[in-house]
Amino acid sequence: MIRVWKATLKLRMIIGFMVILIFAVLLIFRAFDIQIIEGGRLSKLADAQFQANVYFMPERGNIYSANGSILAASVNIPGVAVDPLMVRHKLKNAERLSNVIGLKYDKIIKILTKNLQFAWIKRRVSAETAKKVEKLGIEGVVIVKQPVRYYPNGTLLAHTLGFVGINDNGLSGIEYKYNKYLKGNKRALKVLQDGLGQYIFIRGFGLKKATHGDNIYLTINKQLQFITQYYLDKEAKAADSKGAFAILMDPNTGAILAMADYPTFNPNYYWRYPARYWRNRAVTDDFEPGSTMKPFIISGAMQDGIIKPDTIINGHHGTYYINGITVHDVENWFGRLTINQLIEYSCNVCACQVGMKMGKQRVWYWLKRWGFLAPPHAGLLGENAGIDRNVSKWSEVGPCEEAFGQGAAINGLQEVTALSGIANGGYLLKPYIIKKIVNPYGKVIFRAKPHVIRRVINSKTDKEIKYMMRLVVKGGTGQYAKLIDFKVCGKTGTGQIDNPKTGTYFKNKYTASFMAFVPYKHPVLAMLVVQQEPSKISYYGGAVSAPVVRDVFKTALNILNVYPGGKAYKKQLKAGNAYKSNNNLKKLTENLKNKSFKNERYTVSYSETMPDLKGDTIYEALNALSKFRKLSIKIWGSGYLYYQSIKPGTFVSADGSVNSITLKFKPQGYGYAALRKTEKKTNQNPF
Repeated sequence: MIRVWKATLKLRMIIGFMVILIFAVLLIFRAFDIQIIEGGRLSKLADAQFQANVYFMPERGNIYSANGSILAASVNIPGVAVDPLMVRHKLKNAERLSNVIGLKYDKIIKILTKNLQFAWIKRRVSAETAKKVEKLGIEGVVIVKQPVRYYPNGTLLAHTLGFVGINDNGLSGIEYKYNKYLKGNKRALKVLQDGLGQYIFIRGFGLKKATHGDNIYLTINKQLQFITQYYLDKEAKAADSKGAFAILMDPNTGAILAMADYPTFNPNYYWRYPARYWRNRAVTDDFEPGSTMKPFIISGAMQDGIIKPDTIINGHHGTYYINGITVHDVENWFGRLTINQLIEYSCNVCACQVGMKMGKQRVWYWLKRWGFLAPPHAGLLGENAGIDRNVSKWSEVGPCEEAFGQGAAINGLQEVTALSGIANGGYLLKPYIIKKIVNPYGKVIFRAKPHVIRRVINSKTDKEIKYMMRLVVKGGTGQYAKLIDFKVCGKTGTGQIDNPKTGTYFKNKYTASFMAFVPYKHPVLAMLVVQQEPSKISYYGGAVSAPVVRDVFKTALNILNVYPGGKAYKKQLKAGNAYKSNNNLKKLTENLKNKSFKNERYTVSYSETMPDLKGDTIYEALNALSKFRKLSIKIWGSGYLYYQSIKPGTFVSADGSVNSITLKFKPQGYGYAALRKTEKKTNQNPF
């Protein structure tokens, strides 16, 4: 009996030992799995429970004009926030807050009764309102300052700049297109949190500062932008146009100097305007150019040897029947005209016959050569290639229609770029609006350079087409663009507007345009003005758009210190007209500036840092330094700047704490003349 009991006890011990051993092995495997195999994942889960990141938004980068004037900046605006769980006597305090802030009592009550630790009562309030809220002394209600985008010039360049939303992301224009540069990099403070999720801040525990966004310098000349916008608004209102835009370009570099739209809006309060006000018409709106297309097609026909300036074509007295369609002219007295007169008087019938002589493939080829079938790639939001059918789908009269600007829709940026090609001697340049991008430490991380895409026409053809465009202003359809001291070259255009419902043209809706450059022999400005559906004065480009070009050119040439030659030049210098004109300009821009500031609620002052002037001309460098009033400037050499004694990014007080800078220039760089010499021969004419 004892032996049986001992054997049973021994068996139980063995079984118990085996069970313990099995559990031990399983425990070891589980521990290995948790600590080794799943260790990384579980560690992250633990950190997520006890650690958190508190993000700090960086200050958004500024946007400047070409000479360093601020166009967009970030300012700290107070807002009223609350921890609803801390607020006592909610009914009473809701009424007190309502009286001070101006929000409805019911809305504030809803916020104060939320089961949250943080909520906004009002994101933006005036400094005066913020002080009144603080004086109330309500526990749990705090004033929080947050960066808000501010546009000190109001409506100036609004469509191009765009605007920024509440979350500090760009929503339109340059602000959206270059958001990744302007926004900067947000940084996080790692903190511990307790079981209730409340933060426990520990000094020195993973603190990293947020990085300021990059600063962007545009090619926009602020003075030229002021006058362009002023004269466009004035004429568009007089003509009662549905919309209008103007683009001013340096034809020798492709830099956009001004870009204005009508009607405009204030990006500080963008939400107050319908969304249709926000778009940049100069880039996004396609339109049939009408007769402004003639110089480009005619220049191609001359380049190919199909016609000459003195070639005579029958105008058929303003009515021409071809393959089932009728081509009309405004005037019915056009008989036999030379090609010079075709452009001067804008004869559709003659242009149609030139197009038919060229044929489909040649007209298509020259549209592509002038850049009308591709996006301009100027760095602006909304650029497109225009609208045109493939040449294989053209009707038999397609070349006729294209020759006087019907059948294809283009955008303003494409046309002013092609116009600059005629102005500069036949070179198609890549347009651009970003001059340079500078990081928060003053280092230039991008700098634009003029870029020749191709030479479109030779110098002989270019001189001939320039002369024709000179005749347009001298005695043709563009006489409203005349200047006393300068010879202006231009071309008028009146395009019909397509009715998408019927597939035909509206009978009483037109696009009135005028493009021009000045001076005649050595152009420094190229400009396009387009008015959409003008209903007063006239619907012809020569009547409602040419005056805008005239007024802008007249003032802009003084700003750029361009004077007429010969006796007129000496007389102007002697009389000091340039000085008087500049004084008048200052009065005009001051009035515009004051008008822009009229409805603003916030004021702001800026600290100035030394800009990076490398590659600038003497004129550009002096403009950029004009904001430092007491800074003595020493200049050595000429050409393009390669050395500045004060490093970029250095703080310089406007009151003269740093009083001297040395600038050195040398006659080399990336000028337009150098690009011409190095241009590669590409895209040769296949005909």
